[in-house]
Parts: sequence; C-alpha cells; structure tokens
Amino acid sequence: MKRILLLTIAACTATSAFGQLFDTSAAQTELVATLLGTGRVFTANVTVIRAKGSKQVTLADNVMCLRAGDLRLDHKPTAVEPAFVKLTTKLKKNDLAEFTTILLPRTNKACLLFPAKHAYLESPAETTAMPRMESTFLRAETVAGRLCTVRRVTVTGADDSTQQIVIWEAVDLQGLIIKSKMDCGDATDEILLFTGIRTEKPADTQFTVPTGYRKLDGGAAGDIAELMMKFALEQDAAIADALR
Repeated sequence: MKRILLLTIAACTATSAFGQLFDTSAAQTELVATLLGTGRVFTANVTVIRAKGSKQVTLADNVMCLRAGDLRLDHKPTAVEPAFVKLTTKLKKNDLAEFTTILLPRTNKACLLFPAKHAYLESPAETTAMPRMESTFLRAETVAGRLCTVRRVTVTGADDSTQQIVIWEAVDLQGLIIKSKMDCGDATDEILLFTGIRTEKPADTQFTVPTGYRKLDGGAAGDIAELMMKFALEQDAAIADALR
C-alpha cells in the first residue's frame, strides 16, 4: 500500500539517505482514496481534526482532487492556537507552509510542489499489491444533513500489517465518503471532514507540475526533509499540549 505520510521525495546524492515529508492527514486521505476506488472523480475540502475525548483541535483545511485513481492534496495548515501559529510561521520563513502532493499510480510518479518556491520534487511512487479489506456495518447516522452508512474497515497490507478506519458514506452521493476517523495510537483520533464536494472532473492541470517550476536537487530535498521532520516532532508536542 502506498503511504504519503512518509513519502520518499529524493535520494540525497552525498549521503544516499532518503528525505521524507510528513503530513499527519496524508496517509488517511490516501486510504480514503483507495477505499473510493479508481472510478471516482471529485474535488472536496478536507478539514483535518485531532481529537481526544471532548477536546479537539483543527489542524488544516486541505483540498483533495481525485481523478480515476490519481490524487492531488493541497496542504494548508490553519490551526489558530499560538503554538501552531508559531510553527507555521517557521515554515513560512522557508516557503514551506503550504505544499501539494500529487500521486499518479498509472505512471508510477509522485511529486511535491512548493508554490512559494515555484519548485518541485519528484520520485517514483511506491507500488504494491492492493490491500485486503474487510468491512463491518456499524450504524446509520446523519452528518451535515446527509444520511450516512457508517462502517469500520480493516485494511491488511501485503506485509500483513493492519489499519482500521471508520468511514461515513453519504447515501445521496452514492456512497461517497464524507467523514473518516482513524486511531493515531496515542489516545487521539484523527478525523477528516469532506465538504464543498464537486463531482465534476478536475482539470488535467491539477495533476501536472506548473510551467516555470524548477526541479529541486537531492541536496535541497535533504534540507527540506530535515526541516519538516523537526516540524512534525514539534507539532506532535503541540497537539499533545492542546488536547491535554
């Protein structure tokens, strides 16, 4: 199963190490895309929430485009708590606060776009066998005025690793997932809310590198990966404090 939570973005020529970028919601977004299948075409806003009991914090308002298996995710952090604003400010100083992930399974390509830098990174997308999925009906529930079928899905990868996700499928949208929830393994849940859903086909330009963007080399990729990994650790600490 592909994972853009830990997306290999480039091989650093000097160290042969691989840089990785983190987004806490990227893996769940990709899993939702996998569950929807290759026939779905839509664009939606994706609100990313971390929750613990009755407490929650909104981390981002992303935008997701899906086209016959191809996935684009625009990452846009929006947390307003001071600790998160401070972290986002650090990223803005390095032109990394917003970025875009593009996965193109049919051409085995993954790209990361950095609009503020007018630059991008590219690498082969990891491809493995389709995971096995088992679904359990939980209940019917209304979300944002839409009647939904709520199911728990257990996903088993080729290496026999498992992941569970709870999904809310809107009946009036032919089973389109409008909410999902995953256990983060630290007593918190990550919740994705899909709103502003448009079912027309996204433009082909949404899945291409914009004209004028320069391709970053391995050294730049390593610098970005190091900064983003530090950011991920600091964000985890800020989330823990916010939900304490």
